[in-house]
Order: sequence, then C-alpha cells, then structure tokens
Amino acid sequence: MTARLNKAVRCTAAVLAAVALGAGATACGASDSSPSTSAPSSAPLGDTSSAPAGTSSSDASGGTSGSSGGTSASSGGTSSGNGASGSNASSTSSTCRTSDLRIAAKDQGKDAPGAAPGVGSVLITFTNTGGDCRVAGFPGVDLKTNYGTESVDRDKQEAGVPFTLRAGKTATANVVYPLNNTGGSGVRVSALVITPPNETHPVTAPVDFSLPVSDKDTGRLEVTPVFKPVSQDH
Repeated sequence: MTARLNKAVRCTAAVLAAVALGAGATACGASDSSPSTSAPSSAPLGDTSSAPAGTSSSDASGGTSGSSGGTSASSGGTSSGNGASGSNASSTSSTCRTSDLRIAAKDQGKDAPGAAPGVGSVLITFTNTGGDCRVAGFPGVDLKTNYGTESVDRDKQEAGVPFTLRAGKTATANVVYPLNNTGGSGVRVSALVITPPNETHPVTAPVDFSLPVSDKDTGRLEVTPVFKPVSQDH
C-alpha cells in the first residue's frame, strides 16, 4: 500500500507540474524503474513533539515560518540566500520578497488536474504586486492541524528552475497529500504556513481538508517548486 500511494503522489506532482507549465497530460501508468529518494517526513502527523507552529521545513526551500495573520503578505523580509540559481533568472532582478507577493492557497482535493486516485492537491499562488523579481526553487510549507504543525517535504522528483516573475504575474506551486477516504474526521488541516523561496517571512493561508489518521505513515506530503506563469513572456 505504501509503494502504491507514494507512486501515486509522485505521479500527481509530475502531472501538476506539467499542467502549471502548460504542457500536455503526463502518462501515469508507466512503472518507475528508479528507486524512491524521498526522505521521510520530518515530523509524523499526530506527533505534538514536532516543531512548533512558526517553524518551517528544514530543507533549503525557505526560512523560518510562522503565522502572519491571514492571506495578506507580511511586511519586510530579508533573503536567506538559499534555493536554486541559474541563468534563466535575470541577473538584475532581486529575490521576490514576501512583502511584494500576494500569497493564497486553494484546496482542489481530488479534482486537481491530472490527480491520481487517492491523492489531493492544494494550489498555492504567488502574485507579484511589486516590480520584476527572481524566484528560484521550493517554498517552505507547514500544515497547521488539530494534531500540531506538520512540515511538508520537497518533491524529490522535481527541480526548481529559476525565473524572473514579472510585475502583476502569478506563479504557482502545489502541495500533494493523501486523501482521507476513511469516513472519519481524520487529521484536520486548517491552514498552510507558506514561506516564499529564499525568504524568511511567512504568510498563513487558510484551507480546510483532512488527512487519514490510519494511513498517516503510508502517504507522502510533498510540495513542488514554484513554476513560471505560462502566460508570462520568456
């Protein structure tokens, strides 16, 4: 069961990545000949001894997370210097700061484009309300649940491609998770604490979905990199 659900989550993340980039549908039936390299979640669901609310995933996707009171971007922010880099990003653009981004999250559940059976998705949007700025890599994401705070791992099957986010444009990322089909209330998720790549100031975006309690160790929680808007000029 573990292998099937992990494969389904990886497949869904790949399809969501293709949809975000405007590519065609991705076939999910082919077998994966390479072994999974996904690390275990840094804190199991239901473990209240995990990092307290306000602490982001320990990967290099962002800085310290914490509630900022709603979906509005918090003020200020300094770059942490982490994340991907490359020639696709403008050398004259500074890192996108939280204060210049309008960040929101929307649970799409099983209705996400290309979702695999048993897998749900939350769409995260980053709208640039300032000038042109650089995005590189993964956002930091924590789930606020009735069991405490759970950090979300990066999708090891994806690589963040640096790009310049133009003023007024919206980039996206996805959090994939195992659906709660048990009939019980499960682990209730009330918000995502989101830190943009290479930033230290988070935003809290309300959501409402649940994860299965009994299958908490068989499913994977993963976040994709931030993808460049399809409509943006290259």
